[in-house]
Amino acid sequence: MKAKFILFILLFLSSLLLSSCSKKETTENIFRYNEPQGIENLDPIMCSNYAAGWPLQQITEGLLEYTQAMNLEDNLASSHKVSEDGLTYTFTIRRNVFFHDNPCFPDGKGREVKAADFKYCFERVCDPSTKTRGAWLFRDKVKGALEYITSIKEKHNNVTEITGIQAPNDTTLIITLTKPFAPFLSILTMPYAFVYPKEAVEYYKDNFGYNPVGTGPFKFVKWEVDRELEMTKNPNYWSLNKAGKPLVYLDGIRVSFLKSSETAFLDFQQGKFDFYDPTPEVLSQVTDETGALKPEYSGEFELVKQPWLNTVYLGIQLDKNVPGGKNNILTDNRKLRQAINYAIDREKIITYVLKFRGTPGVNGPIPPGMPGYNKELKGYNYDVPKAKQLLSEAGYPDGKGLSVKLVVSNDDTQKLIGESVQAQLKDLGIDAQLDFMQASTMRSSQVGGELAFWRGNWGADYFDPENFMALFYSKNHSPIGPNYTHYQNAAADSLYELAMKLTDFEVRKKLYNQMEQVVLEDSPWIILYYNQIVYLKNKKVTNMYVDGLNTIILKRARIGME
Repeated sequence: MKAKFILFILLFLSSLLLSSCSKKETTENIFRYNEPQGIENLDPIMCSNYAAGWPLQQITEGLLEYTQAMNLEDNLASSHKVSEDGLTYTFTIRRNVFFHDNPCFPDGKGREVKAADFKYCFERVCDPSTKTRGAWLFRDKVKGALEYITSIKEKHNNVTEITGIQAPNDTTLIITLTKPFAPFLSILTMPYAFVYPKEAVEYYKDNFGYNPVGTGPFKFVKWEVDRELEMTKNPNYWSLNKAGKPLVYLDGIRVSFLKSSETAFLDFQQGKFDFYDPTPEVLSQVTDETGALKPEYSGEFELVKQPWLNTVYLGIQLDKNVPGGKNNILTDNRKLRQAINYAIDREKIITYVLKFRGTPGVNGPIPPGMPGYNKELKGYNYDVPKAKQLLSEAGYPDGKGLSVKLVVSNDDTQKLIGESVQAQLKDLGIDAQLDFMQASTMRSSQVGGELAFWRGNWGADYFDPENFMALFYSKNHSPIGPNYTHYQNAAADSLYELAMKLTDFEVRKKLYNQMEQVVLEDSPWIILYYNQIVYLKNKKVTNMYVDGLNTIILKRARIGME
């Protein structure tokens, strides 16, 4: 009897201990998520993907931002005005906004943000020596930007500033364009246009990308590459809630870098993560045949689905003067590119690979949900007879003698997409070899023009269809811009340039749709599908969201309370 009593006491104490531990874990005010891609750099001017963009959105900020409803509003600018001719933008810089405390400052205390900080950051993103891809934001748009870039690139050193960016005093920033560009305010919401102190760049030098300093709701703490990134609440954040207290409710954010999706999902189920981006395999496990969350998981977490302004494609290098275009049989053969377009069963990829996480890419590059999307635009449906006809006209009847190499990242989902495309092309007689590459290596190779045929995607950087059509403007060719295929068509260029001059959005949309039709005919892309944002979330997390640009917003997020 005594032994049973002792056993009862031990079990009771154990249950109390476990309950205490469980309670401690669930009440921790740290938002945690996993980033399987890894992060290369946290310098805003080097931000080229979502992996880096998410933490940068917490640490750094820009003049303007989008609301959850995708409306553009002032942020570090307290107000702005645009001249009637659309050339001059005047921003009033918000007072009492301070950079994070950091050793880069003489006393370790962050100083107040000034208009000159934006001028410095915008000129830095235009400096070719930084090897950023962001110069296209200003290069052909802002007065004096091209001369500034050329002077540095050619080592003339005769131009020391961008004349179209002026800070006459601490609270006034004036930007003058060379010609009207309607989406200009939108592009200022990109990380490339975020502000940071010159002191930090000079203090950390080449390591600034591993020690970011900004004004955001969270402050960088430490980053163990491929292990953990830690951010803490900014106690001096400028934005206040209705009670007049700092808006930030979380104590911090921690990012892990587990490569295994299975391990990450198990950790999510165990409460080690508050947010999880599921792979198709995990989606198959937790959802039914309709894509809804299975009842047995409804008590554990929430499934969220929403539009994502992201177009997934197979890109083809069209420039013979770069490595990817040399000896590339797809470069000069438009009918062959069109044949491949007709050969892809997009519905099959969405159903069996993505588990309904997208819609078929049968229209233009502009995705559903983006103003300017035109569902009536004639793209490419699955049509094997048409594909065979074009294949024969291209000089490869029944695919005889035709071999291509498709580069995809070694991410599990991308491997499955690559294998599906490979099988479908094989049915047409095309020998498609797959080359799996690390995502980071693939991105740099893509920018450098080294890839001939690759799986790529473009997610909107700002809420304007111009963002997608910029990828087909010849002057934006990589490495100076996002036109990775080096596509060039005079008619497309003319439509793009005309649209840039106009402020009437309805007219601009029609011009972009005309440009899309030209691009579709030339087929520098084989558009596979338009993506969806799908994620699993800890039910205790409230007031967080992921917007249509796939940016996670956490400055109003809470854990365990409404």
